[in-house]
Amino acid sequence: MERSATLVFVPELDAIWREADTAMLRCLELAHESFLSRGLPVGSVIGTGDGEEIGEGRNRVYDPSGGPDRLQRTSIAHAEMNALASVDTTTDSSSLTLWSSHRPCLMCAAACEFTGVGSVVFIAPDPSDAAVVRDPDGIDPEWVVVVNLLFLSGVAARSGPPSPTIARARWREPEVVALMGTDADTALRQQPLRAALIPLWTGITTAAQERLNHHGRGVGPSRSV
Repeated sequence: MERSATLVFVPELDAIWREADTAMLRCLELAHESFLSRGLPVGSVIGTGDGEEIGEGRNRVYDPSGGPDRLQRTSIAHAEMNALASVDTTTDSSSLTLWSSHRPCLMCAAACEFTGVGSVVFIAPDPSDAAVVRDPDGIDPEWVVVVNLLFLSGVAARSGPPSPTIARARWREPEVVALMGTDADTALRQQPLRAALIPLWTGITTAAQERLNHHGRGVGPSRSV
């Protein structure tokens, strides 16, 4: 009898999962939720200095109307915008940290600056950006691969492999693109996220090392945009 994926013990995955920041893991889970909803897989979390989460959001640009986020089904319903919209205006934003699975776009970066968010932390550069951005410091390369695999798989599911974003990623993120395909898509559609990563983890760790060799360890702005 086959064991359920949720019962499989993967020491490397379990160790890195335990050590990860809870806000970062929540960003990943929200991005996964967007992937399962056939949206753009990006997640964002806002937390206080003592680690309390007070707001979160995921990309809902392509979700059906009438959902829980105020901006849902609009072109500005990015993960960071939905997270910011969940924070009351009486909150002192200067003490807050906004986490995002990807480097915020110009709109979201401007919104963070306008609302006075104290710091911004992103897990990976956005593969759809025209400019090349270095990886942030302090983020394990496996998580960079995970968020970009989710993102690019979501783009491929919506727009197909000929998408310009996928074409750009073939030379910018070749290690991640190499992981994509039917098997990866099937695995990523499992819930919860940790179970989805189990059958992919060996490939993810290999891609992370190859990506480090290709890109080098980032020295970019991990806490600002």
